[in-house]
Amino acid sequence: MNTTAAAVEAAVTVATIRTWCRRGAIAATKNAGRWVISAASLAHRIAIGTRRRKETRMLDLSATYTVEGGPRDGETITPKVTIRERRGDTVTVIRGLVPLLADRLNTIADLGNRLHTLEVLASASIVFSDQEGEFYTGGISTRDNGRLRTTYRGTPDLPVDVVLDLGEQLRIQLQKGTR
Repeated sequence: MNTTAAAVEAAVTVATIRTWCRRGAIAATKNAGRWVISAASLAHRIAIGTRRRKETRMLDLSATYTVEGGPRDGETITPKVTIRERRGDTVTVIRGLVPLLADRLNTIADLGNRLHTLEVLASASIVFSDQEGEFYTGGISTRDNGRLRTTYRGTPDLPVDVVLDLGEQLRIQLQKGTR
């Protein structure tokens, strides 16, 4: 199984799965630069984690973020989730990502860099769907064969992978029906 499938199965991010692979917490081998994970080992790790795990931190989709400084000063941003059916495919779009990454955003020390990252993030969205998508171009980054994508282009202070990891966590949370 690949890292994306393992992350969905374990209800963790792909980054966590990669860490487990590197540390030997699950049996995995690298093949052509990609992790191939033992399903039995992952199931065992999940069982261990379930016994030890505290309540999983759920993302608050009603959170707000009030911008301080710059052209958006005083503006309040709230995530918005839209789910629609399109040609037999369920497509979920999340806009207003800023409150979901507020902790990361607020660690950016330089005000100019923080406002720039906020502006790029505020105009971005995360989209996930049931079916594989085409390979998008023009500033859209994808994972899981196009099932997860974002229009976020990244900044030096907040890489695209952080937003894609957020998308994976949101996909897991929304698939479980917890908003």
